[in-house]
Amino acid sequence: MLILQRLAVLVVCHDLAVGQIQLQRPMSWFQAREFCQRHYVDLIVLSTEEQYFTLLNATTASKDSFWLGLQRQSTISGWKWVNGEELSYSQWLTENVCTCHCASLEAMLKKDNKLLARYCEELHMFVCQGPVSPQAVTVDPVGSDHLILSWNISTFMQTTPHSYNVTTCINKCDTLVYTYTDGSASMSVNVSKLTSASEYFIEISAFVHRPDRVTGRDMTLRSKPTFLQVKPASLAVSGSQQKIIIVILKWLKVVSLAPPLWILYRILKKCKSICLCELKSESDSDHDVSEVGLSAEETVVEIVPRKTRGVG
Repeated sequence: MLILQRLAVLVVCHDLAVGQIQLQRPMSWFQAREFCQRHYVDLIVLSTEEQYFTLLNATTASKDSFWLGLQRQSTISGWKWVNGEELSYSQWLTENVCTCHCASLEAMLKKDNKLLARYCEELHMFVCQGPVSPQAVTVDPVGSDHLILSWNISTFMQTTPHSYNVTTCINKCDTLVYTYTDGSASMSVNVSKLTSASEYFIEISAFVHRPDRVTGRDMTLRSKPTFLQVKPASLAVSGSQQKIIIVILKWLKVVSLAPPLWILYRILKKCKSICLCELKSESDSDHDVSEVGLSAEETVVEIVPRKTRGVG
């Protein structure tokens, strides 16, 4: 009779922090995936090297092998995660010369290269991943009493039916549930009935319903929440609204400058006319003085008798 050891199943959230520990027997890769899909979301997906090393840090004290959500269909095809993404980095322990189709993380190794190709029928511990909360939420105000929250849906969550709790708090908290069902890459929700110039605290978390394997009842698995702090009256406007406002402000600036510019133009024009008149008057005066001076000089020359040469 095969004695099955009861070992820990590591459950992680979107940021790969340890969520909880449950005691289960080691399973094959396919059994492990079925378990994760029934009780969580799926076997863990490590899309980036940063997530890979985060999991390494979470399993430093372990001396076991963990199934990951990494598999290949044939020995000539590439390795892909269970959400369809291709493996984008290389942290293999060996060159994968075997015909194995499933991958594990060898936590007991001291080196960083801990990915190992194994036969899918082998029995190992495994890592399940819970729901992923919104990583980057954008806020688009629509008036002063409501706004639109938008965020991207990770590839991991697009294939999983799930919902979001959006909780808005000021003096009291109100929670609304939004269900994700269309498989799109983004989601937007409208938060209304807000008070202008009031500061709100908003919490967004994803959750999935799964049946409990022991009791048969539905259980809810929630992600780590994402927090926002907003004030409707001071929120930044959207890009299209901002362009319209800039055009209007420029137009108002030109209009506001028109009256003083017109007055300045009239003043300069009047000053120019006065200056031209004064210059003309001075020019005429100088001309008259020159003529008078010349006449006087000629008169003087004429009345002075000239000396005659040869007069003794």
